[in-house]
This record gives sequence, C-alpha cells and structure tokens, in this order.
Amino acid sequence: MKEKKRQRYIVIAIGLLLAFTAIIFQLVNLQIVRGKEFAQKSKRRIISEREIIAPRGNIVDRNGLPIAVNRTAHNVKLAATDLKAPEYNEMILKLINVFEEYNNGSYEKNLENYLTFDPIEFGPALESEEALEKWKSEMVIKEKDIEKLKTPEDVFRYFREEKFSIDEKYTDEEAYKIMTVRYDMLIKYSPSSPVLIAKDVSMETVAQLEERHFEFPGIIIDSVPQRRYIDATSVAHVLGYIGVINQEEYERLKEEGYKLNDMLGKTGIELSAEKDLRGINGQKRVEVDTKGRLTRELSSNPAVPGNDIVLTIDSRLQKVAMESLERNINRINALAEEDPKRYQGNAEAGSVVAIDVRNGEVLVMASYPTYDPNVFLSNSKEAQKARMDLNDPNNTARPLINRAIQGVYAPGSVFKPITAIAGIESGKISKGRDYITCRGRHNIGGWNFECLLYRNYRGSHGRLDLARAMGTSCNIYFHELGVDTGIDIIDKWSKYFGLGERTGIELQWEAAGTRANKETKRKLRNEEWRPADTAQVAIGQFDNLFTPLQLANYTSTLANGGKRYSPHIIKEVRKHDGSIVRQANIEYEELPLSEGTMEYINESLKAVISENYGTAYGYFNELPEGITVAGKTGTAETGTGTSNALFIAYAPAENPEIAVAVVIEKGVWGSNAIPVAVDIFKEYFGTNTNILPEDSITTDKVRFTR
Repeated sequence: MKEKKRQRYIVIAIGLLLAFTAIIFQLVNLQIVRGKEFAQKSKRRIISEREIIAPRGNIVDRNGLPIAVNRTAHNVKLAATDLKAPEYNEMILKLINVFEEYNNGSYEKNLENYLTFDPIEFGPALESEEALEKWKSEMVIKEKDIEKLKTPEDVFRYFREEKFSIDEKYTDEEAYKIMTVRYDMLIKYSPSSPVLIAKDVSMETVAQLEERHFEFPGIIIDSVPQRRYIDATSVAHVLGYIGVINQEEYERLKEEGYKLNDMLGKTGIELSAEKDLRGINGQKRVEVDTKGRLTRELSSNPAVPGNDIVLTIDSRLQKVAMESLERNINRINALAEEDPKRYQGNAEAGSVVAIDVRNGEVLVMASYPTYDPNVFLSNSKEAQKARMDLNDPNNTARPLINRAIQGVYAPGSVFKPITAIAGIESGKISKGRDYITCRGRHNIGGWNFECLLYRNYRGSHGRLDLARAMGTSCNIYFHELGVDTGIDIIDKWSKYFGLGERTGIELQWEAAGTRANKETKRKLRNEEWRPADTAQVAIGQFDNLFTPLQLANYTSTLANGGKRYSPHIIKEVRKHDGSIVRQANIEYEELPLSEGTMEYINESLKAVISENYGTAYGYFNELPEGITVAGKTGTAETGTGTSNALFIAYAPAENPEIAVAVVIEKGVWGSNAIPVAVDIFKEYFGTNTNILPEDSITTDKVRFTR
C-alpha cells in the first residue's frame, strides 16, 4: 500500500516537473528568444493612434447663405500588418481592382510624379538632374545601387524586384499599380499612423471593402469631413479652394502641426483665413490586432471644428454682377460681328467690384471668366481634365486670375475726377470760374491732342464748365486743366485716393498697380517729365494702371465725401457654436479736402447721368423714383487696337450707400460697361425682376446660435 502511494507521488512529481519545465521553456521563448518580436507587437496593439480630422470652418455670405461647408466622406487607409511581401502585394492588387471597378480608378498615385508607366519615364517632379539624383538617393537602400539606376526602366526594375519584391506572375502594368501603393507606404509609413490610400471613395467601394474585409487585412475606412462648395462659381475667386499640402508647404508649416496628406487653403479666403478655418484635430488611442484591425478604443480627445468666416459679399448681388458681366461681354462681341469696323470686339474678360461707401465692406467682387472650385476637390477624370484646362497656358482668358485685385488697367476718363479735385484744391478752378474752351484740338509741348468729338465728327465742345466737361468727357478740358495744375499735385491727390497702392484687402497676391509720375517715368524709361505727359495723365492714360478694387474704393471715397475706408471682405469670424471671435475693424482716412470740393465734384458726376449731354444719360431710368446716380464713363486705350471699357458710379447721389467700378477688357467703349452697374443698382434697390430666376438662388442658410 505504501509502495503504491510512493509511486503515485513520484508520478505527480514528474508531472509537476514537466509542467514547470514547459512553463520555464515558454517563458524563455517569449521573453528571451522572441521577446523583442512580441514586445513590438504588444506595443503596436497598445499605442496605435488614430487622428480625428477636425471639420473646417464654414464660409458664408453676409446673410448667412452657405458657400463652403462640409460633408462626410470616406477615406481608405492602410495600417502596418505582419503580412509578408507576396501576401501584401496580392492584397494591394485586389484593393486597386476594387478602386478601378467601384471608384472610377481613383486612389493616391504619388509615384506618378516621379515615375510614369506606359511609357515608363521619369515624372514631372524629376525634370532637373539635381532633383533626379536626390530622389534616387532617397529611394535606394544601399548607396552602391544608385549606379544601377541610370534609366527609368532601371528604376522600375529596382522597385519591382528589390524594393517591393513583386512576383514575376504579375504583368508590368499590375506591378506598377502595386508600386503606387507600396511607394506611398514607403514614404509615409508610421507604426502608429495608417497611410492614406484613397480619399472620398464611393459608397460602393465602402460596401465592397466591408463585405470582403477578411481579404484586406490592415485596411481601415475613416469617416472624415470633406469640403463642399455650394453654388460657388460666381464667387470662386473670393472663395478660393483647398488642396493637399505639397512638399514646400509641408516644410514651411510642419512646425505648426501640419502633416503630410493634410488639406489647406490654396487661394482666396480659404488661403488667407487658413488659421481661422483650420480646426484642431483630435486623437484616439486604440488597440489593434496584428492585422491592423481595431479591437477596442482606449481613449480619445475630440476634434475642435475650425472657425466660421462671414464674408461681406452679398451672394445674390454677386450672382447678378457675374451674370451681367457675361451677358454684356457676349453682347459686345455680337455687336462686333454685326459691325466689325466700329466695334472690333474680342471681349472675353472683365471685373466688377461694389463697396458699401459707409464702411468699406466689399459687397461684390466678380471676375470673369470664372470656374467651379469643386473641381479642385475631386480626383475624377472629369475634374482632372477641368483642372488641366484651367491651367492651360494657351487659355488667354486666364480664368484662375482674380482680375478684381490682380488685373491692372489704365483708368481712362474715370480718372478725370482726380484731375478736377487737384485743380480745385490748387485753386486753378472754382465754381463760377471753371471755364475752358475746347476747340477740338490743341498742341501741348509739341504734341498734338484731339478731343473725341473732333476725332469722330470734326467738331468741338466750345466753352465748358466742369459739369459739362465731365458730362461730355471732353479731353481738351482736362488736358489743359491738368497741365495748368501740374503732375505733382495730380499725383498727390491720386495717391490720397489710394490709386496705385495696395488696399490691404484680406486676399493674397493683390497688385499695387502704377501711378504715372516723374519717378515712375524715370524708372521705366529713364526720361525727364514733359508737359505732354501731364496732359495724358490728366485723362487717365500714360503709365496709370489700377485694379478694379482700387477704382471701386476711389469711387467710394468720392461718394462719401472724402473718407477713404480700408476695404475688407471678412465681416466676422465666429466659433462653430455661433459666438463671435472678432469683427472687422472699420478703418478710414479722412482726406484733406477743402469744404465744398466734394459737393462740387458730386454735381459734375451727376451731370454724366442726369443731363442729356452726359455719356451715361438715360441708362438708369428704371431705378426707383428718387434714386439718383453719379458716375463716370471711361474708354482706355490698350495699344491692341481695342480699348477697355470702364464705368464708375455711386447711388443714391445725395446720400450714397453703394459704389461700383466695372472694367471690361476690350469692351470698346466706356458705355458698354454701364449696363453691368445698372443691373447691380437695380438688384440693390429692389427693382431687378429679370436678371435671375428665384429658383436659381440657394436659400438655405447656415444658422448660428448666439
């Protein structure tokens, strides 16, 4: 009996010893033999972090109508897995096949910038030898391999065989497709951050990836905010657009928290208000398995949406302005077809700016032709083609240029109020002694000048006061007044009114323009000033070149009696909850004008519209009773055989609210620009009934909680 018990204890002891030995062996295997491997896997499971993309702030017009908002999009990302190269490559090709079948072939293809297929060539990012050598040195593992990469075919083979180990069973085309994804993994890899493979994919793509998730280890579908522009064609140049950060931008902004694949403003308000519009991304720490699949969420910090931007722009007024520009440009060209000798019209572009004269708010900033900013948010083939067309150097209309702030134009006769103000302030003319005789032509400093009345009909205006000279736009009157006043005084008042100076509007790449004066002539021609130069400047020619925004702000200053406001296009910045972050600072400079000067000028500009000799007489008859208009036409020579058409105006003339400046390139006559201002005033004062149908206007508003 005792022997049986002893044997039983021996068996138990041996069993315990074996079990203990197995435990020790496993511990040694886990902690020593494979300790590093399991430590890395364990760490990956615990510290994997996912970024929560913050919604970009909305952009709305002055009435709350949305222009730029966000929608939910689905991005496909690829997390690091323990798959071997053959499995990895097979999975990637399956993924690309899904994109091609269900997502219009759209996915990230950064490799195309460096290496193309069919034909196999170096991409556009490697045009210089220096860029090519730098890229090759960054791509190879061993420096000695650089010598092997002499041709694009060499690089292709190196990627296929050595870098990514792509099996021979795949065709070169299939291999290249696999390379595009593997390349992004190579340059953007982070153990804790999945790599973006495709953005804003279709719901069919999402459904396929979710249904077949077992075929795609490491694939993550993120729901993210995606920019959307609403009926924004008319306001495209003000709005701008966003795009993926490029390498140069990344190097400049990475210290501010920007990352590769981040979206940021490229032009317009999207660019200039980037710091306000950009939110603060959140983060969540998750546990993932070795296939990159989420197992549980450990913690999270929510994203903070960006601030909303309220523009000063009135969307409906902006639409009217853009539609009117297009219609009148087409009208000018139609007239040219009927009477090519008189019109020589090849108008294709223009701009109009309207400003609230009481505070400098820009109500309209239209530039024609325009574009749909949504084409910069999509990678569809249609969007890519549209972007290529917009950037085509042979497209003379240059639709991406914001002519309101980047176009510079000789002002022609719309400059004449400056000459008149300079003459009044210097005492050369005053009420009751402002007569100059136009005999049709005269000689100044050896140069012969003609009035348009003489040039066209061999006539003259005779003895004129300022009101009649302004109304008839007599060049002889302003030639002689300008020469008598002198270029220095004219230039001084031109500068006071902000001409040839940047306004400081909250948009990038505003042109300064040029004021014609002695210094400018020395810089451009290294010549001394002559009286004939002053005669040209006095009627808005020579080296005078101003932007439509400058002309509108100058007109606003004429209207309000000499307060030159700083024009602005951002009315308010608000948090996503509607609370106000800041409002626009209303700033102005009071010009040193003598008492009565602006009333005197106002009377002469009213004559342009209200007197039967005025160059804009009869155009504003459809405005409500009591709404009078003051303005000035301008026909500016361009040296191309066809003049630019310009018109400036403000209303009501007795108590002004709105000022407008219109420029139509190659518009032939200043009178051709008047109808655009008419349409804007009719809309502003509530008598516009035939410009835009009601159902063409987006009426849903972004509501703010105060």
